[in-house]
Formats: sequence, C-alpha cells, structure tokens
Amino acid sequence: MTILDRYIARSVLGAIGVVLMVVGALLTLMLFISEVDNLGDGNYTLSKILIWMALMLPARLYLVLPVVSLLGALLALGALAAGSELVVVRSAGVSMKRLAVSVSLAGIVMALITSLLGEYVAPAGVRHATDLRDKARHGEAKRSVDDGLWLRQSGWFLRVDSTLPGGRIDGLYAYRVDADGQLTESVAGDTARTDGKRLIVEQPEITHLSEKQSRVEHPARLALPIQIAPDVLDLAVTQPDELSSAGLWQYIDYLGDNDIDADDYQLALWRNIVTPFTVWTLVVFALPFAFGSLRSASAGQRLFTGGLIGLLFFLVNEIVASTGPVYGIAPWIAASLPTVLLALGTAYWMRRLN
Repeated sequence: MTILDRYIARSVLGAIGVVLMVVGALLTLMLFISEVDNLGDGNYTLSKILIWMALMLPARLYLVLPVVSLLGALLALGALAAGSELVVVRSAGVSMKRLAVSVSLAGIVMALITSLLGEYVAPAGVRHATDLRDKARHGEAKRSVDDGLWLRQSGWFLRVDSTLPGGRIDGLYAYRVDADGQLTESVAGDTARTDGKRLIVEQPEITHLSEKQSRVEHPARLALPIQIAPDVLDLAVTQPDELSSAGLWQYIDYLGDNDIDADDYQLALWRNIVTPFTVWTLVVFALPFAFGSLRSASAGQRLFTGGLIGLLFFLVNEIVASTGPVYGIAPWIAASLPTVLLALGTAYWMRRLN
C-alpha cells in the first residue's frame, strides 16, 4: 500500500464516517419517535427505550449503508478534485485504474463493516431489542406474526399465534390431511412446546373428522409427531431481512425438507451476500464523478446528487427484488442484477475517462 492509497482511502473513510454519524443521529431520532408512545407500558421505562434504540440502530444503519457509502465517497473525492489534488495525481501519470484501486481499499473496508453488521451485529441486536421490549411490556419475550405463522410438516398444517423462549408456543392450531387432501383431524391448544422430536400440546381440543361424523376429545396432553427444532421456530417468526445468512440457510433447509416455497428467504440470503459487493461498487462508482460535473460543485451539490443517485439505485434494487419472485426470476439474479449492471456501467465510464 502506497502513501497515495492510504491518503485517498483515509479521506473516503473519514467522509463516510461523518455521513454515517449524521444519518445515525437521524435514525436514532426516528427510532425514539416510533417507540415513545409505548413508554410506561408495564416496566418499559425511558432507560429501556434508550437501550432498545441502541440495539436496533445497527440494523437500521445496515439498510442505509450503501447510500451512506456513496454519499461519503462523493464528498471525499469531490473535495479532492475541487482542490486539484486528483488532477495533480492524474498529471503525474496515475491512471484511472490505479486510482480505482486506491478507492477500492476504502470500499473493501466498508464491505467488511457491512458484512459484520449484517451477519452478526444487526441480527443479534434486533433479537435482543425485541426480547427486551417484550419482557418489559408483557413480562416475557413473546414473538408473534401478523395473521399467525403457518408451517407444514408430515401431513400436518400448523398455525402458531406467537412463540416464547425455549420452544414454547402460545396459541396453536394443527390440521392433519390425508393423501387425498381431506381434513381428518384438527387440534387446538392454548399452549404447546417442542423438544425437536415432538410437538406437545397441553389440554388440547381434538376433533376427529370423517365423512359421516365428527368426534371431539379433551385429553390432558397430546404429543404430535412433528419435528421442529426450537431455534427453527424462532427463525420462522423473524422477518427474512432481520436474519443472518446462517439463520436463513438453516430455515431454507427446513422449508426445502417440507416442500415449502422458500423464495423470500433465498432472496434475503442472496441480498445478504450481495450487499457488501454493492457497497464496494458504490464507493468506486463515485470516482468518475470527481472528474465530471461534480469537480467544481459545492459539498451541498454533491450531497444532493449523491442522494438522488442513491435513492434511484435503492428504488431499482427494491423493485427488482420485489418483482423477481412474481415473474419467476431466480433469487440470485434478482438480488445481484442491479449491482452487476452498476459495476459494468462504472467500469465502462472509467474506461472512457482513462
């Protein structure tokens, strides 16, 4: 690494850090506004809200990190160009390709930070923040899904209202169908738990159905032959974009074993994989602007331009990802296509400037 590499990388990383602090402050304020209405529910005090905000912030920063990286790179490289530093470097015989290597060092650092946030910090933060809020407001960590969680395994269809730590379930409805798709049995219970080998329902109401009659039983306990590991149950009630790649892989494996469509989780997995490369590409993408219209622009103009470009890329990325499953596009294509096109466009642009 040369002095030039260190200087450019340090300038870009410093500007990204400044933008990150500003955006982080705005996100913190938004988190507080969204949560302050729950103040006073149970033992949910102001101090616990502040802890919840700190735990949720990494997940929010992870979502905006590509745009933040672009804004910071535009600010840093634009300032270097406005001070004629990049012009002097180019006049000394340094090619665009060599400058791209220097900028890429900052992009690689940001890609590593993005991976760390997405795989470890953000998922753990969301999990602990949710548990903290639920325990403070309701006495224990209860996770629920709007309209219930539906699962399928071994001829059984399950509807779960909410889950509790240790593989416990609050509100269970189970339906068994035969090979012809006919409903033969239904089980309803207020509480249940799984040990990974069986699903044990406490005080269930069992309805046996046939073509001629129905019969209802109320045993003290029922063990269903349904194998769901407690950690898989926790993954099922977590949004795909809040899971790490390891968690997504585990849940995709469970869905595949039970012939359940896993496109949403496969898409989330591929987006986790592609996002660090997106951050790296956006940092390098800022380099051609330093020799174009932004060379003589003010910092405000650079921020405005970067914000528009970042917003446009974010919208395109979300549209492609959302419409991919609808049109049968493979998840890895839907997740990576905008980034690949941006990388090809950046390479072509820099080649013309070389």
